[in-house]
This record gives sequence, C-alpha cells and structure tokens, in this order.
Amino acid sequence: MRARVLVADVLDEAGIERLRSEPDLDVEVRPGLSPEELQELIPAYDGLVVRSATQVTAQVLEAGRRLRVVGRAGVGVDNIDVKAATRLGILVVNAPEGNTLAAAEHALGLLFAAARWIPQAHASLTRDRQWDRKRFMGVQLRGKVLGVVGLGRIGSEVARRARALGMRVLAYDPFIGPERAEELGVELRELEALFPEVDMLTLHTPLTEQTRHLLDRDAFRRMKRGVILVNTARGGLIDEEALLEALESGQVRAAALDVFEEEPPWNSALLGHPRVVATPHLGASTEEAQLHVALEIAEQVIRALKGEPVAHAVNAPSVPPELARELEPYVRLAQKLGELFTAWASGAGARWPKVEVVYEGPIAARDVRPLTNALLVGLLQPVLQGAVNAVNAPVLARQRQLRVSEVRAGGGNGPSRITVRALSDRRPAGPGQAGPPQVAGTIDDQGRPLLIAVDGYPVHVSSTGYLLLAYNRDQPGVIGSVGTLLGQAGVNIAFMQVGRSRPGEEAVMVLGLDDPIPDEVARELRARDDLWKVVIARW
Repeated sequence: MRARVLVADVLDEAGIERLRSEPDLDVEVRPGLSPEELQELIPAYDGLVVRSATQVTAQVLEAGRRLRVVGRAGVGVDNIDVKAATRLGILVVNAPEGNTLAAAEHALGLLFAAARWIPQAHASLTRDRQWDRKRFMGVQLRGKVLGVVGLGRIGSEVARRARALGMRVLAYDPFIGPERAEELGVELRELEALFPEVDMLTLHTPLTEQTRHLLDRDAFRRMKRGVILVNTARGGLIDEEALLEALESGQVRAAALDVFEEEPPWNSALLGHPRVVATPHLGASTEEAQLHVALEIAEQVIRALKGEPVAHAVNAPSVPPELARELEPYVRLAQKLGELFTAWASGAGARWPKVEVVYEGPIAARDVRPLTNALLVGLLQPVLQGAVNAVNAPVLARQRQLRVSEVRAGGGNGPSRITVRALSDRRPAGPGQAGPPQVAGTIDDQGRPLLIAVDGYPVHVSSTGYLLLAYNRDQPGVIGSVGTLLGQAGVNIAFMQVGRSRPGEEAVMVLGLDDPIPDEVARELRARDDLWKVVIARW
C-alpha cells in the first residue's frame, strides 16, 4: 500500500514537490482545515505535515489509525500533543535548522529597533508629521552587556553576532560547559546572577512548565533599571502583566516582542504601548527560511515513512513489544540512576563531563542503546527542565560536551546491574570526596528500580519518594540528630540505610522520606560539620 501524506498548513512549494518526488507517496495539500475536518480526514493518512496554525490534538492523533509520523515545519511543537503521540507510537519530527539564521537575525533586528526607537520614530515622522529628534534619543549596542537565555542553535547565533557588534555577552544555559562558552566567546552565569549585570536581555529557550513566566515580577525587580528586553522564543516565557508594570515604572526601558502569550494579542495592553516594539511572530518569516524548513521537514517525513533514522525526532520511536517488555524496567532504572547521579555528582559543586555506564549480567547481552538513551535523559533532564527525550538526548549531550561511554561486563544468569560513574583524572580531596561519584542499581523481584550502591558503599533502597543522601562522620549521635531535626520539621523518615567500609570512618547515609525537606532545614543540614555532600533527590 502506498503511504499517504496530508499537508495541513501552507508549505513552500519546494517541500511539497520533494514529497511528491517519492514514487511511493501520495501527497494531498489541504490548508485551513477546521479541527473537526482534520479529525475526520486523518484516519486515511500515514503522515501529517503542519506548521503552527494546525492544532494536532490527542483527539486528532487517536483518530489517525494509520498515522506514523507528524512533521512540524519549524522548531516549536506547542501545537502538537507530543505525549499523546508518544503514547500512540507516532513519531514527531521537526525542522530546527532551517530557520535558525532567520530567527537570530530577527532578534537582533528587534534589539536595534528597541535601542533606537526606530518604529516609534518612523510613525511619528510619517503618521504624525513630527520632526522630533530629542524624543527618540536611543542607545548604541557597542560596549553594552547582552544577556542570552538559552544557548541552543538560535541563541548561539545571536551571541556570535552580538560579539561582532562589540557587545559583552553573558549567557545562562543549565548544561553548557566552559569549552562551549569559550568557543562562543561568552561568559556563563546562573540566571539570578545574570539579571543585574545585563543592559539588554534576549530569550531563546523553549516553553515548558518549568520555564513558563521565567520573567516575572521578581525577575524584573532583579534586573538593572533601564534594561531592554527581546523575546522571539515563546510568549509564555514572560508574565505580560509584570512586564507592563516594569515598562510603566521604567525598570524596563523598552521591550521588543515577536511572540505573545495569546496570539493574535488583540487583548494585550502591550500592543500599542509606547515602549514596545511588536511584530506578528515573524522570527522564521524569510523566503530563505521557509524554503529550507519545507525541504528539511519533507526529508524528515520521507525518512520516517521509510523506516530510516531521522535527524530531528522530538519523541522516541516505537520499540518492538517483546523487547519493550524486557527492557522497560531497566529503562526506568537507567533514567532514575541518571537523575540521581546528576544530583549526587553536582553535590560537590563539580561538573563531570565524562561518564561511564557499566552493564553487568544478562542485560549486558542485549541492545543497551535504549538504556543509555534513558540514562542520558536522566542526566540531562534535571538541568534542561523537561526538554529532553530518548531521541534527542544523544544530540543534546553532544552539544553540551557530555560524553557517556558503555562498558559491558559479560552475561550469565545472575542479576543484571547498572553502574553509573564519573570518569576523571583527578581525585578530589576532603571528606566525602574520596573519588569520582558513582551510583549503582538493579531491578527487584517486583520489577522496581533498586539502588544498591553509592560511591561503592552498599545500600538497599527500593523505589520511594524523596531521598536524603549525605556523607557522615561514623560516630554516635550523628544519625540520631539528623532524625531529630527532620522530625521537628514534620518530615517523616520511611527508612534509613547506612553504608560504610570500616567503623569509625566516614559513611554514606541514605534516608527515604515521605515529605519534602523545607529549605531552611536543608540549609541547616548542609551547614553541619559532621555531614558532607548533602543531596536531596527523588528515587
């Protein structure tokens, strides 16, 4: 049977022709379908290509009984229910490279426009017939400090061009290492430390539940007075009411916005504000970008329908059912170990860009790539805030210079075991720093993840909720005082494990908790001189 592809939004003709050039594809172009019409038509198609206008809901995906791939001609997939697609085994692909330069140039164009009041001056001259030079006194970019939030494809291109303009560039990206920062000529900062330093700020990060209203009232209060703000990423990154207040008070000198929380933004007080430069989501709207995006998404959809590897998958492709059943518990284990390792390894305040995963027992004889991908998701997700999945994790790891090597330690009939450990030529000195961090786990007889070692110390921790991990001085009263402190804070201890090599030396304490630890209690624990490397995590 020939595969059928529905193009439901306006796409450059070059992309449509590329799809039609495949002899085994039938392509139909039907832009402007209503949700009801799309849901009625989709059962007959194997592939769906959209831009931002068409909403690919769970109902549409569930109706697509033949649907194997959804292609988004662009970067953002806000209009696609990716979770539903993953659940249904439908691959979602996007085209993130085609509009990179267009979006970066638009961000810089808006920065120039806001710094020099270009739209306002144009309107004053041509509409109001006023020759008012003093009113539109601007600021130059050279010598200013630009803050870039997100150093992905677009953010990196903006940073490069800002440097060429003579700007000093500070950047926040949770998992960009110093080598990448040096390559781009930028200085890394934590987000809260970045705000007070920058004269201008541009956003290039995805919209997630964690990044929604990233710029709120508190963020604006932390910024340098008179900051210029540019947003070409997603409208929901900014609390628009807070931005309006900051504009009115002068805390924000000007805002240049290509995106809004609600589009079109007819009800937004920001539209028409004298200190706002606004464009109707034009970041990718160049002839070149539309051509490149159309060709890129056509290639992705063609490869997906042929069963070939794709370069830009947003979610994980389907796993054969028999393999999925066998690997599923170990996939969960690998991701949990990755998350725990990230928390434990960063507890010493260090980055470990080289990580080794050791597979032992029968699992070592299987295809462990899904497990390593799950591990990467676990390693990256805590710092990338939900923007990671099993397909894009390897790419994101490479971009952030995180290298994970696999070691297989034979087969056999014994229990399978996964160990995650940092690789380093240095051995940190001091209590709780005898060597690079490592965690190990297996699956219990009920198929649940089981933590069995921390830094080589044996423990036995089944799946629970909150964990408190710490090195402690192995002497009377230490563990009891920790329990007392938690009890006074209303935190119930579900279980306690202590691993040690010899009595009287340092030991690893693992406490399972029913409740989260209040911030003030966590600070008190970390300030104690009989505890080291205190980490609070989930398991």
